Formats: sequence, structure tokens, C-alpha cells
Amino acid sequence: MDPQHIIALCDANWDANKSDCSGFVKAVANALQVSTFAPGDDANSIVDKLHAATDWVALTPGDGPAAKAQADAGWFVIAGLKGSNQTNPDPHGHVVVIVTGPLDSIHGEYPTAYWGRLGGVGAKAQTINWAWRAGDRDQVAYFAKSWS
Repeated sequence: MDPQHIIALCDANWDANKSDCSGFVKAVANALQVSTFAPGDDANSIVDKLHAATDWVALTPGDGPAAKAQADAGWFVIAGLKGSNQTNPDPHGHVVVIVTGPLDSIHGEYPTAYWGRLGGVGAKAQTINWAWRAGDRDQVAYFAKSWS
């Protein structure tokens, strides 16, 4: 499994989904032929499905270095947090695709990712400390799946 292939798929699907985190995650999953998600799934339902899935490995919540290691090994890694679990509860959760790359330079805990942003523009190849508020980023759940 080539971690650069996931980055290439993220780049290929980002422009069309830069304003929709769940749409972005689903587009990359579809490109990898990972059929865990349905067309109407939003970020909250994606996180619920990942928690319930038996074919995904649930990593320790908040363990960004473990998520990075899985992404470096070429696994498909998704991070997510339901809106109801955020410090300031929101109807909308958030999901991102973790990719191979450095951990953030300040804390050394947050892996590199791509994401869309509902009502805005997401980010490409940025560490996830920019994807969530400071009070939320250590609560993020990580899930990994081998694909081929």
C-alpha cells in the first residue's frame, strides 16, 4: 500500500469537495473502493459508522502519532469528531483524511491531513491542529483501514 497514492487521491478530490468534509472523505473512500459510507452520510454518521465498523481499526482517541504511523504505512486513516462531542456542541461534526507527513511542529501530536470545511474552504496537507478548536483536537477519534 502506497501512502503517496492516498495523497494523490486527496489532491484529485479536494477541489470538488473543499467545502464539504464528509463529501471529501466519501470521495476519497470511493476512489479507494472502500464502501463503508452511503451518499447521504454526513460527518456525524461517518463517525458513528466508523465506531461500529468491524473492518476498521479504532485507534486510541487523541493519539495522533499512532494515526500518523498508520498513514505512513499506507493505511486509509480517517479522523473525526461528532458535533455533539465538541466543546461547543454543534449539529455538524467534522471528518478528515490523515496522510503521511509530519506531525505539527509545536506540539508534535497532530498528524497531517486533508479536509473540506462545511460553509468554508478546508485545507490540503496541513496538520489537524488547524482542523479543530484547541478544546476539541485531543478528543478526535482515529480509524484506520487496510485497502488494496
